[in-house]
Amino acid sequence: MENLNSGAFAPTCTRETWVKRQALMARVRDFFVRRNALEVETPVLSAYGGTDPQLDYFEIEDPKRFMMTSPEFHMKRLLAAKFGDIFQITKSFRKDEFGGHHNNEFSMVEWYRVGMIQDKLMDEVEDLVSEIIGTKLNARRTRWIDAFKNYAGVNPFCEKLTDFADACRAREIPVPEKSETLTREDWWDYLMVFLVEPALASNGPEFILDYPPSQAALAQTYVDNEGYTWARRFELFVNQVELCNGYTELTDPVEQRRRFYADLEIRKGMNKPLPPIDERFLAALESGMPACSGVALGLDRLFMLALGKEEIADVILFPSPIA
Repeated sequence: MENLNSGAFAPTCTRETWVKRQALMARVRDFFVRRNALEVETPVLSAYGGTDPQLDYFEIEDPKRFMMTSPEFHMKRLLAAKFGDIFQITKSFRKDEFGGHHNNEFSMVEWYRVGMIQDKLMDEVEDLVSEIIGTKLNARRTRWIDAFKNYAGVNPFCEKLTDFADACRAREIPVPEKSETLTREDWWDYLMVFLVEPALASNGPEFILDYPPSQAALAQTYVDNEGYTWARRFELFVNQVELCNGYTELTDPVEQRRRFYADLEIRKGMNKPLPPIDERFLAALESGMPACSGVALGLDRLFMLALGKEEIADVILFPSPIA
């Protein structure tokens, strides 16, 4: 039997904070109602899981089901069914995510705007966040490649991978062990965490946009004047906290299927489980999902910022370690 102290039952969030959180949640819902978005509710348990190599999911056996890492696929099926502009406040689940800004089970608001270009959706994200935290953001907008050049001091497409290690040394952060085995994408992830994101904290709110296609499997792509291909993806960072992830959504079913299989090959190389491809989602694309932009925003993180808390455990009643 587990030996617990007398206070082990208690939540990590106080009643006073929870009351404030609920008031903020009501304001989030009202924000979308005022803007004529329809609230929907989709399953958190599904026969299909996403293929993203960077996300680990919970499985349930007999019959096999997946706890959803995002309501994205179901919501896009609703878009294809002509539901129009929609939003959802829901729980999502991701395995092996703990920390000051992470929890296995978390709250998000995800929404889609039919016919809206990405820049306008970023405006709406900024409006929502500004309304909830009580301060106008005025977030800068910086391309991903420029963020690496400005904040990490290296071109992410440099000819020699050793340039990444040199960038670490120049800014006095540790070079990873066995750095010679790291791929270019490994380096991107490492420098984003240790150089780019910390720099964002000192420069105020900032959108990072236009990511490499390999980091946005559900987004449309375009080719710039220099011949580089970019995914129409954006993230918003406030006080070094990543708040959201948004796309100009891919609507081509053939390209989407190709990307799913590419993801599965990467997962196979990482010795990760291989989920079945969501054929119902692909059928929705084949039926003609409308052009749209969509974004998912972490509510626990947003409320943490709005209420001046250091960790999301301060705005969640029972985070994963004590649930």
